This record gives sequence, C-alpha cells and structure tokens, in this order.
Amino acid sequence: MTKTAAILRGLSAFGHRRFGELSLRLLGATLQVLATWALVRALAPEDAGVYFRGFVIALGLGTLLRGKYEIYMAQHIIGRRATSTGISNGALLTQLARRMLLRSSLLCAVLLVVTADLDIQAPQLQTVLQTYLPFVLALPCVSLSGLLGEALRAANRTLGTVVATYAVNLSILLAVALAPADASLALYSWAFFLGSLVAAGVAVGLAWRVFPAALEESSRLTSREELQAVDSLEFIGLARGAQLWGPLCVLSIWATPLQMAQYAVAARTAMIVDFFLPALNLAEGYLMSATGPLPASKSRLVRQLAAALFYSCALVVPLLVFAPTTLALYGDPYDSNLTIYALLLGVQWVNGTGRPAVRFAAVAWDARRIGLVIGSGAVTGVLICSLGVAIYGAMAAAAGSLIGALILNGGAILMTFWGRPGRSGPHAPSFDPL
Repeated sequence: MTKTAAILRGLSAFGHRRFGELSLRLLGATLQVLATWALVRALAPEDAGVYFRGFVIALGLGTLLRGKYEIYMAQHIIGRRATSTGISNGALLTQLARRMLLRSSLLCAVLLVVTADLDIQAPQLQTVLQTYLPFVLALPCVSLSGLLGEALRAANRTLGTVVATYAVNLSILLAVALAPADASLALYSWAFFLGSLVAAGVAVGLAWRVFPAALEESSRLTSREELQAVDSLEFIGLARGAQLWGPLCVLSIWATPLQMAQYAVAARTAMIVDFFLPALNLAEGYLMSATGPLPASKSRLVRQLAAALFYSCALVVPLLVFAPTTLALYGDPYDSNLTIYALLLGVQWVNGTGRPAVRFAAVAWDARRIGLVIGSGAVTGVLICSLGVAIYGAMAAAAGSLIGALILNGGAILMTFWGRPGRSGPHAPSFDPL
C-alpha cells in the first residue's frame, strides 16, 4: 500500500510539472502572437517591413557569429563528451560564450563606425540608421542568448528557450501600449534592444542552472586543440546560418517592405510550433550517449523518428486547418499570406520530424559530410529565393527555406540509415533514455 501511494504521488507530481511546462509554453506562444499582432496594428505595412529588416540584421548576423561555437557545443553535449574529455558542459559553454561575445562585440563596433560615417556622409539616411542602430547594439545580446538557447536545446531543456522569448515580446507589447500615435520606428527598435538585453540575462541564468561549473574550471585557458577543433567548424557554422537566414536576407534586400512584413508575420506565427513540439515529441525524451555500438541504436532511432513524425503532424495539421482564421487576426494585407504561412509551417514540420536524425548526425558524422549536407541546403535555398524573389516575392523565400530544410533533414535521415558513420570508437553514439 505504501509503494502504491508513493507511485501515485510521483505520478501526480509529474502531471503537475507537465501542466506547468505546458502553461509556460502556451504563455510564450500567446505573447509571440500578441506582439506580432500589436506591431502590425501599430505600424503601417511598409513601416513594419522596414522594422522587421532589423530583426534580420540582429538575428541573422547573430546566427552566423555563433555558428561554429553552437555546433561544437552541441556535439559536446549530445555526445556526452564531458566524461571522456574531462571538460564539463558548463565550463566549455562559458569559454565558448566569452569568445563568441568578443567576436560579436568587435563586429558590433565595426558596424557602429560604419553607421557613424554614413550618418555624416549621407544625412538622408539618418532616419533609417536611427531605426537600425538598436538592432546593431543588440547583436552581442542576441548572439549570447542564441548560443545559450541552442545549448539548452541540445540538452533537451527547450523550455528555457521559450521563457527567454518572453522578454522581447513583452518589451514590444509595452512599447506599443505606451508609445504615442506619432512614435518613430526607433522607439520600437529600442524596445527590441531592451528585450534582447533582458533575454540574454534570462538565458545566462537558465544556462548556469542547467550547466553548473566551478569558477576555477571556467576560468582556465582554452587549449590549442580545442580552438582548432572549433575553428574547423567555421564553414559548417556559416553554412548553417546561410541555410536558416539566407533566403530571408535575399528577401530583405530585394523585396519590398510590404513583402518583408508579410513574410515576417507568417514566420513569427509559424514559430509557435517550435514552442510546443518539444513538449509533445517523444524524441525529445532521448539523448545520445558516448558509448555503445552504432548498429544497435538504429532500431531506437526508427522509433524516435516515428514519434517525431506523429507529433509533428499532430501539431502542424490543426494549425494548417485553422490557418485562415489565424491570419485573419492580423487583418489586411496579412490575411492573404496563406501559402507563405503553409510553407513555413512545412519548414517547422520538416525540422520537427528530422530532429532525431540531425542530433544523431551531429556526433556520428565527420565534418566533411556534415558540411556537404548543410552547404547543399544553404546554396539551394538561397538560389531558389534569388531566382524567384523578383516574381514571387516572399513566397520564394518561404519555398527556399522549405527546400533547404528538406535537404538538411532528408540528408540526415538518409545518411543515418544508408551511410556509414564518419566517427567510431568512444564518440560513436547510441540512444539512451534520459
């Protein structure tokens, strides 16, 4: 009887935790949609397009800057290399974050010098420069929160990345609520900067809690071998950034502000899939260990891929069914974005379905094979967008993003089952439950 009561108490505690997590994810998705809705109601479509280009500057450059550090950290966490290398996840993350912050701060300084020079040489650009200045200043914060968020995702602590988005969306909502009717775009840009600063602080706190590290260990100098291993992933990191943000960068340069705003609204709304999918996806309940033979892991990988497919469909299909109703919340001209929204939901579906294989590839393949798949996806996505943006506008960017995601995740799945692993020995992964 005592054992039965203990089991019931454990199940009750687990149910409360799951309910609390789902509530936090629901709050994050609600804030995401509300902030997007508030922006498009407060700004004219052309102004919204100019504003969302600032997101591309901050988030796109942040992804490029942290790419190699993000991949190396994911390999360390997913492959559970802390035991074999003697370097804890927290210590390595601290060291990589410092180097990435230095890198992003230097680029931020260069961009500030260029901005100051343009302000003097081209006074007609002063309004535009004032709008994008806060996005440039936010670059180190965005890069840091992105790196820490991806480390949390690698450890299957995805709730932290959702909580970190609260700050930016709440800051935007406050700016819309408090701004006068004739407020400039710069006010909303500074709201993004403030939210990014708070989000970076939240991400640091969450990462410190998940990856604790002694001060002495975190303060040690990074070895030359580690730096060389990180630098060897430079191309892969840049290709990953191009695959994620390349089509959108092409769109922001060549498309009209209206098309940019339409894409941004659809993309931010489709992102709510990423808020909920980890809570439903059983594939998130597994991590790769650094021991065990590779062939024995494939049957478990099949089960994980099947679970990922099921939960991705269970979440994306209802969103597709209610897509017209969802887009109608934003009004004209955003309610005509059905095709763009459907394509971007397809990107989320593909990424959710292929996630177990991508995690496997991160530690099982060599750099050449990873670079080939990611590079192919990046080049194809950017090329499709570049060729079609003049005719199809935002739809070309969405299609390029979907094709890039299909190449990356499809390549990961195919090479996992029909290719030979690029690594062997102590770093050959298998799948173990958490």
